[in-house]
Amino acid sequence: MIIDAHTHGFYGKYTDRLISAGGEWAKKSIERLLSNMRNKPQFADPAARVQQLERCGIDFQLVTPQHQVDSNLLPGDISAQMNFAIATNDQMARMFDDSRGKLLGACSVPLTKFEKYGVKEMDRAIKTLGLKAVSIPSNLNGKPIDLPEYDGFWAKAAAMAIPVFIHPNDAAGHADRSYEVDYDMMHNFGWPFETELILSRLVFSGIMERHPSLKVVSHHLGGGIPFWWGRINETYNLNAQQRLLGRVLPKPLFDYFSLFYYDTAVGGNASAIRCAYEIFGADKIIFATDAPWGPGTGEGRLIEYPKAVKSLKLSDEENNKIFFENARKVLNLK
Repeated sequence: MIIDAHTHGFYGKYTDRLISAGGEWAKKSIERLLSNMRNKPQFADPAARVQQLERCGIDFQLVTPQHQVDSNLLPGDISAQMNFAIATNDQMARMFDDSRGKLLGACSVPLTKFEKYGVKEMDRAIKTLGLKAVSIPSNLNGKPIDLPEYDGFWAKAAAMAIPVFIHPNDAAGHADRSYEVDYDMMHNFGWPFETELILSRLVFSGIMERHPSLKVVSHHLGGGIPFWWGRINETYNLNAQQRLLGRVLPKPLFDYFSLFYYDTAVGGNASAIRCAYEIFGADKIIFATDAPWGPGTGEGRLIEYPKAVKSLKLSDEENNKIFFENARKVLNLK
């Protein structure tokens, strides 16, 4: 069994409602995405996506709403964001139903004034619609998601035992730095760095300390956290923590960073996956392809990424954890 536990998309059959709820911003964003996805019909067509899974030997996918149209990024007030989140979550539930349960959906909830607005929609999305996770961007137009004003969201996610999938978002002001924008470098290098930043902030701000049961799934193997693990430990050694963090963490750094799950969407790089495996072990690695993105139709990722994991020649038990069991537990599947 294989669960592709971090992919993206929406249901093209219901974009009219999304555009109605999100206005001109949603219209432009959705049209741009659909234009970019002409050679990837599975992006917005559940039937095409299920057929692709069957061709490639993958049993299920966890589909997150495409991050460029996340409700938290919608310009306007909280009521507009709520309407867009409701439309998004209804759409993700229809995708699950029409895929015969093959495409597991993640929901979107506004984090602004979460206790007043977002709680109700999160309950509806998970308990009523049956969605399996929450997807949020790494920053909300420049505001990191570990700020105290978002504490209610993290407490709710922990209490519900619902996984939080974090997708990197463009850094605020990146357009002012031409050497970052040119050559698609924000996407290729900036997004992994965004992931490293937010995972570290979740640790250093105390969120993971207060909510150790949180299930946070990080994209792209944590953006390089395993590769930089030695440097992280050197920089934030016990003697430096008071100066750099304003306090000394009560537990070793590993105890916090090993609470995260690290997905395998790193371009099919077996060496990178090996690095994460050697630092955090098979229990914390989750198979993912980042579908339907990738060269051509994107199908190559579904064929080649499993080979990268298998090339590590891990035990059958460890392979089963990475391909299926870890995602099953994270997503609360029976």
